Amino acid sequence: MNQIPDPVYQQIVPGLKKACPRLTELDLREAQQRIDLLTAKIQNRHWVSKIVARRTVLGLLKQAGTVIAS
Repeated sequence: MNQIPDPVYQQIVPGLKKACPRLTELDLREAQQRIDLLTAKIQNRHWVSKIVARRTVLGLLKQAGTVIAS
């Protein structure tokens, strides 16, 4: 699952904004609700490793109750 469904994405956006305050509205649009692009945006804006950025996204998805396939 690389694409985040719209209802789930809308649910995690507030958490994204709180966890990653440097993300802009343009960043969120450019990520196109894709996990890989969102991870890259977080990594770039917050100067964190890819692993930390991916854990941030996956953690928010887990909080939203989304099943994540490995």
